[in-house]
Amino acid sequence: MRRQIFFYFAAAAIVLGGATKSKAQLSVIQGNEISFGKIFQTGAMVYKVITVKNVGSDSIKISSVTTSCGCTAAIVATSALAPGEKTDVRIQFNPTGYIGDVTKYIYISNSDKKFPLITVKMTGYVAYALQPTPSYVLFNNARVGKVDSTEIDLSNTTDKEMRITKVDLPSKELTYRLNKVLLKPGDFANLEIYLHPTNLRDIDGYIVVHTTSDRQPQLQMRVFAGLVGN
Repeated sequence: MRRQIFFYFAAAAIVLGGATKSKAQLSVIQGNEISFGKIFQTGAMVYKVITVKNVGSDSIKISSVTTSCGCTAAIVATSALAPGEKTDVRIQFNPTGYIGDVTKYIYISNSDKKFPLITVKMTGYVAYALQPTPSYVLFNNARVGKVDSTEIDLSNTTDKEMRITKVDLPSKELTYRLNKVLLKPGDFANLEIYLHPTNLRDIDGYIVVHTTSDRQPQLQMRVFAGLVGN
């Protein structure tokens, strides 16, 4: 009986030992969870580079690198890796339209039969340097020939002074009034948007506020106006 128990535990140890040693050939040096930290709504791409290494004893090939959404893209520098070789994966993320906590995924497909897919979780926080309240402009059932208006507060959330240099509007039927252009830290400006509809064509686009802030040189706000007749 003791002999049987001994053989049982010996076999179990072999199985567990083999399971422990089984790991992916392709390893992400920074780990499978990374962060781009706190970024601002810049209107431009944000970049992150991770490094993957072939930690196995056989050559490995990266067949593709894909992402969980169209706002994120990834490009691998070298697709074929000999044992011990490394390569960079350049990740780009477009923060436009995002605010607050963000989670995206990068999928690395490779020739490892046991671990053909490596998943990297990327998190971060998107903040406004110039924060709009509300963050969009909506004219619902606006009437042709009747002027309509709405207001937006633009707050400087940074510790540096910024200036609003101009405001671009997507239609000639929209105009604006800004009560101040120079904003100290914590200060805010009032932006009034006026709609002067002359036809039944809906307006769908972006208002772009340009600033001197290097953290957010552009603020984009969606504007939509649904027009009705008199």
